[in-house]
Amino acid sequence: MVRGRWKWYLTRHRLRAPRIWALPVTLLAAGLFLSWLFPLIDREVTFYGEELGEAFFVHLDSGSMSTLLSAVAGGMITLTGLVFTAITLAMQFGASQLSVRVVPILQQDAVMRWAIGTFMATFVYTLMISVRLAVSQENYRPVISTFFAILLAAVCAVLFFALVARVTTVLNSGQLLRYLATEGRRAVDRTHPKDDLAVTAGEPARSDVPPDDPPDVPLEGRPVGSPDASPGVSPDGEPMVIRLGTPPRRGQTLIACDDRGLERLARRLGVRIQLVPVIGDFVAQEAPLFLVYPGAQPRDRRDLTRHLLFGTTYSAGTDPAGALRAFVDIALKALSPAINDPGRAVQCLDHIEDLLVMIAPRLSARQAGAAPAAFQHRTRCWPDYVCIATDEIRHFGSASMQVQRRLRALYATVAEVCTPEQVTPLRSRLATMDAEVGAQWPQDLDGRLARLPDSQGLGTETGDTRNGLARRF
Repeated sequence: MVRGRWKWYLTRHRLRAPRIWALPVTLLAAGLFLSWLFPLIDREVTFYGEELGEAFFVHLDSGSMSTLLSAVAGGMITLTGLVFTAITLAMQFGASQLSVRVVPILQQDAVMRWAIGTFMATFVYTLMISVRLAVSQENYRPVISTFFAILLAAVCAVLFFALVARVTTVLNSGQLLRYLATEGRRAVDRTHPKDDLAVTAGEPARSDVPPDDPPDVPLEGRPVGSPDASPGVSPDGEPMVIRLGTPPRRGQTLIACDDRGLERLARRLGVRIQLVPVIGDFVAQEAPLFLVYPGAQPRDRRDLTRHLLFGTTYSAGTDPAGALRAFVDIALKALSPAINDPGRAVQCLDHIEDLLVMIAPRLSARQAGAAPAAFQHRTRCWPDYVCIATDEIRHFGSASMQVQRRLRALYATVAEVCTPEQVTPLRSRLATMDAEVGAQWPQDLDGRLARLPDSQGLGTETGDTRNGLARRF
């Protein structure tokens, strides 16, 4: 039980978007505190070690220190304004040319938050030291405070270089796709671990948790129209529908659920709980959230909702479908008439292929549990992933021979790791592409080229020589 709760805590911490202002404000408060602490240390050093100070810092007087601190403060506020302007332009460019997903990546990036916070903290620190120097006695010299300000200026210079490198990395389509691919692989490992044989994809999920003693606590609820409205469940009576109610502060998109926690709750109460929305769904106000079948009901809706995590966006790190959705969005932006960059769409298909190759064997290896689950929710099956990953690109890239050839190569590569049942959705999409070739490419040469799979899109005229497509289809 402790392990399950700790795992849910780590999942929430990983998926919850950090507050943009929290770290900069903390650093700003630290700068204010240090602007009080270091002058206090300087006064003690000045009082007890005037001879030592004169021996080591004979060329430093209060006037030169004040000038140096003013230069650091002015440089920091100028640098902060420059960086803010550059980041704003980078977000605008990335959203218009790549994808709107660039904006939250930049907003939540740790380097950006540390840089902005350190720049402003350095400015406030040096400004407060200068003020203290202006109103202090003549023999007071903020030696330690000044050297710490110089150290902060050097740290700000390093953070500036790191920030520039980070922004250029995000705006580089290849690096952005690589970042999304890393997030997608982590999502696959988290949601479809190799050693998890709990359920077959598309069937209700369950957790092997021992039941506890059920308390007798009622809950007010509203019955749905028919028990048949709950797919995959054989109810013993009318279920109670638990609705969302007040929207969560962090958003209304469901991005994670605590399977084991809800399983424990259901077994403890002696009920069956079904989660209505799928991961990634936007849950509207008063929309059905849970179906609770007869038994000892939870006393409060929060007993259920605390096992859910909501956010503002369905990001690549949420689950594999979110990562595939991110690649598809970037590919569709590249295929739009305003951008017209099929090469970038081919890059997206490279990473989509990589994720599908990871997902297919893990879904085929899962086995259905024999015992009925106390908590059930819908999960995506293999045809769902194929649909999310390729259908929109196949439709909007029908006029691009490069995209069509790359899609055929993707189906061939993925088919090599699929079971015979998993090949069916690939075969149906390939048949649709074959039927569209004649209408889209009436010339014999173009039609012949469009039917050939090519892992680079248009890397060679004859396409790939692999036999996977012919063998599996």
